[in-house]
Amino acid sequence: MANTNELKERIEPYVQVKLFERFGVPFSKKMLPLAGCTGEHEFDAVSLDGKIAASIKSSSGRTSGGSNPAGKFHAAFEELYFLNLVRAEKKLLVLTNKDFYYLFKKKSGGRVAPGLELWYCPLTAELEELTRKISADASDEIDRGKGHMARGSAAGSKE
Repeated sequence: MANTNELKERIEPYVQVKLFERFGVPFSKKMLPLAGCTGEHEFDAVSLDGKIAASIKSSSGRTSGGSNPAGKFHAAFEELYFLNLVRAEKKLLVLTNKDFYYLFKKKSGGRVAPGLELWYCPLTAELEELTRKISADASDEIDRGKGHMARGSAAGSKE
């Protein structure tokens, strides 16, 4: 099973440091209240002074079959929704994969609420390799599952 939790454990602290370098204030994961409703959402990086809220996505680009990553697009739009509901001076969706950044920038063109920013944060070579490996493992699992489902439905159709 692909350990996607390792991505969060390694990449979020790295991005939090990069945000500190960019804005000069420490960042940490934090729950924030959402404006206009009673809910809260956990953001991956919130500045110590609360002025900046960021969500971090390490999604890879196209699927193993070469298609646009629809599910990953939906997850990124979901984070933009929550960022739009939080009270912060600066709201960032940080993307750590260059291919996904450009795909999502194109997909979201004209559909990002004012005050929300997309930011590409390059990873170290070591972290890029980790994301490639975990993404490949996850894709292999999905592809094996698709093959299993196809064999199951073919077997079921013989009845």
